[in-house]
Amino acid sequence: MTTFRQLPLSRLGHLVPPLVEGQALIALMPVTADLPWAAKAAWDIARIAAREGRRVALVDLHLEQPGLHEIVGLPTIDGIVDAFEYGVSLTKAAHEVNGVFFIPAGSDTAGAADLYAQPRWRKLQAGFRSEGALLLVFVSPAGLAQLSAVADGAIVLAPEGLDPASAAGADVAAALERGTPLLGVARDRWMPSSHRESPPLLPLSAPIVARPRRGLRAAAVVLVLAGGTVSGWALRAPLLPSGRETAAALPAARLDTLGWTIQLAAYASLDKALAHADRLAAETGVPGLVTPVPQSDGGPVWYRVLAGSYATRADAAEGRAELWRRGAAAEGIGDLLRAPFSYRTPAGASLDSLRVHGLPAVQWSGRIIIGAFETPEQAAFTEAALARAGVRATLLPRMGKP
Repeated sequence: MTTFRQLPLSRLGHLVPPLVEGQALIALMPVTADLPWAAKAAWDIARIAAREGRRVALVDLHLEQPGLHEIVGLPTIDGIVDAFEYGVSLTKAAHEVNGVFFIPAGSDTAGAADLYAQPRWRKLQAGFRSEGALLLVFVSPAGLAQLSAVADGAIVLAPEGLDPASAAGADVAAALERGTPLLGVARDRWMPSSHRESPPLLPLSAPIVARPRRGLRAAAVVLVLAGGTVSGWALRAPLLPSGRETAAALPAARLDTLGWTIQLAAYASLDKALAHADRLAAETGVPGLVTPVPQSDGGPVWYRVLAGSYATRADAAEGRAELWRRGAAAEGIGDLLRAPFSYRTPAGASLDSLRVHGLPAVQWSGRIIIGAFETPEQAAFTEAALARAGVRATLLPRMGKP
């Protein structure tokens, strides 16, 4: 590595688009002690890549000293560490910030090497490629060298440029040994300056607004697995905003609510989702639930298949591990969700009479319930379906043992 393209900040708007066109996974590597400068440059690149409507996700993998969330004013929240190590759904960890879908680092970890080595990175790269989307990872040279996926390209972030003969240059060369091409070096200007300040972000067309968990499916990847299921690692919109205020009429979920459950899959077909849930209950004794979740971008309804109801996240994690041991779910599959609300159907209603109306009713602890919702607002679509079918059901916290 002796020469590389210079990418001064003032010209990123012209230089970045052709560099990332057709790429699925690009590494943004800070090689500087001024990490705030590098973080701002990473945001500039992400926003430029998304400027023409391309779906772009930015992940903070600089686990040694994460800082992308600070640039856009987000607090320390769940992120990629929590998704990989603790089962937090990526739909909960992702935030839309001016057209870029951002996943922060999240919790501290002592297992950074294991996180980098996760085979899911290769699946994500393949999914982004199939969708024509772009995954940007903000990662140190050491982290990139350990990443299970070979990036399609790398952009070094170095305000004063990069000397190939320096120790930093050697680190970058080592990170690229597996075949990742160096696309260029983002720097302050063509020539170094002795009086440099970290520049502000490039001008925005609107103020930065972080909106958690809205419109995520339109911005990221659907990883399609066998049988038409959708992996828990897909970024999809879990909520349908509703103009109705239903929460005030509901009792508050008590501490002993069995609000935690395991999302195993999602289908575009209600029949397939119900068949999966029924099979799960019959073969394992674990109650299966089906929840319709419309997409906020007007896309199709996805029917989530949820397994069991648990009092805590730890209990749900144990339940998921048991499903893995018994072969009821492939190891690594299953997001832990807190979805404490379900519709309880009236006495006398039968499973068949409800399902014939397109309602995802299931047997649960001796009664019939419909869905498991994270919020009352998420239940609005099902509430409308109940009204059309003339079925009176009550949305209540799920209490007691299944």
